[in-house]
Amino acid sequence: MSENKLHQDDGRPRYVGPAVVVFPDGREAAVAASLVIRLDPATVPEFSYDRHSTWAGSLTLAVDDDVDLFDAAPGILRLPDGREGEFMATSGPRESGCSGLGPAPFG
Repeated sequence: MSENKLHQDDGRPRYVGPAVVVFPDGREAAVAASLVIRLDPATVPEFSYDRHSTWAGSLTLAVDDDVDLFDAAPGILRLPDGREGEFMATSGPRESGCSGLGPAPFG
């Protein structure tokens, strides 16, 4: 399966590129991120960021750091332009799914 089939243009905003995970204890780790907007808050009546994940994707450690991405619970994802978003890691240690908490730091 080619990468194009994995990331078909469905019109949803995406981010694919470098990022930094900031752990609750302040440690940082460089990652490669592949993220997508899951839903537009404007389309959900009585939307609450506490009840809905608006963005999700995957994170992969960029270098062989001695960290476990699953320890980012919650963590902060910082993009190269400085935008940040809070997320929960959904697996780990070197590669992890992530589910955004609150507004997406992209799109």
